[in-house]
Amino acid sequence: MTELEVVQRSENRYRVGAQAFRLGQSWQPYPRLLELARGELRRLAATTRASSVLAVPCDGHILIAAASLTRPQDSLLLRPGSTVPQRTGRFCPTWQTEHELVAIEAAIRLPTGQAVGSIAAVTAPPQSPVAISDTVARAARTLSAALAN
Repeated sequence: MTELEVVQRSENRYRVGAQAFRLGQSWQPYPRLLELARGELRRLAATTRASSVLAVPCDGHILIAAASLTRPQDSLLLRPGSTVPQRTGRFCPTWQTEHELVAIEAAIRLPTGQAVGSIAAVTAPPQSPVAISDTVARAARTLSAALAN
Protein backbone atom coordinates (compact mmCIF):
# COMPACT_ATOMS: atom_id res chain seq x y z
CA MET A 1 0.00 0.00 0.00
CA THR A 2 2.94 2.34 0.56
CA GLU A 3 4.13 1.70 -3.00
CA LEU A 4 0.71 2.70 -4.31
CA GLU A 5 0.80 5.83 -2.09
CA VAL A 6 -2.42 4.79 -0.34
CA VAL A 7 -0.63 5.02 3.00
CA GLN A 8 2.59 6.72 4.04
CA ARG A 9 4.86 5.39 6.75
CA SER A 10 6.01 7.87 9.36
CA GLU A 11 8.27 6.37 12.03
CA ASN A 12 6.27 3.42 13.45
CA ARG A 13 2.88 4.66 12.23
CA TYR A 14 0.93 4.91 9.02
CA ARG A 15 -1.12 7.81 7.75
CA VAL A 16 -3.13 8.64 4.65
CA GLY A 17 -0.98 8.71 1.55
CA ALA A 18 -1.10 11.04 -1.44
CA GLN A 19 -3.16 8.69 -3.62
CA ALA A 20 -5.81 8.16 -0.92
CA PHE A 21 -5.93 11.93 -0.44
CA ARG A 22 -6.46 12.49 -4.18
CA LEU A 23 -9.23 9.88 -4.27
CA GLY A 24 -10.94 11.50 -1.29
CA GLN A 25 -10.77 14.94 -2.89
CA SER A 26 -12.53 13.65 -6.01
CA TRP A 27 -15.46 12.15 -4.08
CA GLN A 28 -18.85 13.74 -4.82
CA PRO A 29 -22.12 12.96 -3.00
CA TYR A 30 -23.92 14.06 -6.18
CA PRO A 31 -22.37 15.43 -9.42
CA ARG A 32 -21.27 19.08 -8.99
CA LEU A 33 -22.86 19.40 -5.52
CA LEU A 34 -19.63 20.10 -3.64
CA GLU A 35 -18.34 22.60 -6.17
CA LEU A 36 -21.64 24.49 -6.17
CA ALA A 37 -22.12 24.30 -2.40
CA ARG A 38 -18.75 25.73 -1.32
CA GLY A 39 -19.52 29.27 -2.50
CA GLU A 40 -23.07 29.11 -1.16
CA LEU A 41 -21.77 27.94 2.24
CA ARG A 42 -19.38 30.92 2.42
CA ARG A 43 -22.20 33.33 1.52
CA LEU A 44 -24.55 31.75 4.06
CA ALA A 45 -21.94 31.94 6.82
CA ALA A 46 -21.17 35.58 6.01
CA THR A 47 -24.84 36.56 5.88
CA THR A 48 -26.00 34.72 9.01
CA ARG A 49 -22.74 34.89 10.99
CA ALA A 50 -23.35 31.21 11.75
CA SER A 51 -21.29 28.23 10.68
CA SER A 52 -22.80 26.57 7.62
CA VAL A 53 -22.65 22.95 6.51
CA LEU A 54 -23.59 20.73 3.61
CA ALA A 55 -24.95 17.46 4.99
CA VAL A 56 -25.62 14.36 2.86
CA PRO A 57 -26.86 10.85 3.60
CA CYS A 58 -24.13 8.20 3.73
CA ASP A 59 -24.69 4.58 4.78
CA GLY A 60 -27.41 5.34 7.33
CA HIS A 61 -25.55 8.33 8.75
CA ILE A 62 -25.29 12.02 7.98
CA LEU A 63 -21.96 13.05 6.48
CA ILE A 64 -20.75 16.62 6.78
CA ALA A 65 -19.52 16.98 3.19
CA ALA A 66 -18.41 20.63 3.35
CA ALA A 67 -18.47 23.49 5.83
CA SER A 68 -17.80 27.18 6.27
CA LEU A 69 -17.09 27.75 9.94
CA THR A 70 -17.44 31.06 11.75
CA ARG A 71 -16.42 29.89 15.23
CA PRO A 72 -13.20 27.95 15.97
CA GLN A 73 -15.01 25.69 18.46
CA ASP A 74 -17.29 24.43 15.66
CA SER A 75 -14.36 22.75 13.91
CA LEU A 76 -14.52 19.62 16.07
CA LEU A 77 -18.22 18.94 15.64
CA LEU A 78 -18.71 20.22 12.08
CA ARG A 79 -15.51 18.98 10.47
CA PRO A 80 -16.02 17.78 6.87
CA GLY A 81 -15.87 14.00 6.84
CA SER A 82 -17.48 13.59 10.27
CA THR A 83 -20.69 11.59 10.56
CA VAL A 84 -23.61 11.47 12.95
CA PRO A 85 -26.65 9.13 13.08
CA GLN A 86 -29.42 10.12 10.68
CA ARG A 87 -32.79 11.20 12.03
CA THR A 88 -35.90 10.08 10.18
CA GLY A 89 -36.69 12.35 7.27
CA ARG A 90 -33.89 14.84 7.99
CA PHE A 91 -30.33 15.16 6.79
CA CYS A 92 -28.87 17.65 9.21
CA PRO A 93 -28.45 16.69 12.85
CA THR A 94 -29.80 18.78 15.71
CA TRP A 95 -27.24 19.30 18.42
CA GLN A 96 -29.38 21.62 20.52
CA THR A 97 -29.56 19.55 23.69
CA GLU A 98 -26.18 17.89 23.48
CA HIS A 99 -23.95 20.74 22.36
CA GLU A 100 -26.16 23.82 22.75
CA LEU A 101 -26.21 24.32 18.98
CA VAL A 102 -29.22 24.64 16.72
CA ALA A 103 -29.16 23.60 13.05
CA ILE A 104 -31.57 25.40 10.74
CA GLU A 105 -31.70 23.31 7.60
CA ALA A 106 -33.32 23.21 4.20
CA ALA A 107 -33.26 20.34 1.72
CA ILE A 108 -31.41 20.52 -1.58
CA ARG A 109 -33.63 18.90 -4.19
CA LEU A 110 -33.33 17.64 -7.74
CA PRO A 111 -36.00 18.65 -10.29
CA THR A 112 -37.69 15.30 -9.50
CA GLY A 113 -38.18 16.44 -5.90
CA GLN A 114 -35.64 13.94 -4.53
CA ALA A 115 -33.56 15.42 -1.71
CA VAL A 116 -29.81 14.86 -2.16
CA GLY A 117 -28.77 16.60 1.05
CA SER A 118 -29.31 19.75 3.00
CA ILE A 119 -27.63 23.04 3.71
CA ALA A 120 -27.77 24.35 7.24
CA ALA A 121 -26.74 27.25 9.40
CA VAL A 122 -25.56 26.03 12.78
CA THR A 123 -25.79 28.58 15.54
CA ALA A 124 -25.62 28.85 19.30
CA PRO A 125 -28.20 30.74 21.32
CA PRO A 126 -29.07 33.62 21.65
CA GLN A 127 -29.19 33.94 17.83
CA SER A 128 -32.77 33.44 16.66
CA PRO A 129 -33.31 30.46 14.32
CA VAL A 130 -36.37 32.17 12.85
CA ALA A 131 -34.29 35.14 11.70
CA ILE A 132 -32.04 32.98 9.53
CA SER A 133 -34.45 30.31 8.27
CA ASP A 134 -35.40 32.34 5.16
CA THR A 135 -31.72 32.82 4.29
CA VAL A 136 -31.08 29.07 4.62
CA ALA A 137 -34.14 28.25 2.50
CA ARG A 138 -32.95 30.68 -0.19
CA ALA A 139 -29.50 29.05 -0.23
CA ALA A 140 -31.09 25.60 -0.64
CA ARG A 141 -33.27 26.85 -3.53
CA THR A 142 -30.19 28.38 -5.19
CA LEU A 143 -28.30 25.09 -4.95
CA SER A 144 -31.31 23.09 -6.15
CA ALA A 145 -31.68 25.34 -9.20
CA ALA A 146 -27.96 25.13 -9.98
CA LEU A 147 -28.09 21.31 -9.88
CA ALA A 148 -30.95 21.38 -12.39
CA ASN A 149 -28.81 23.21 -14.96
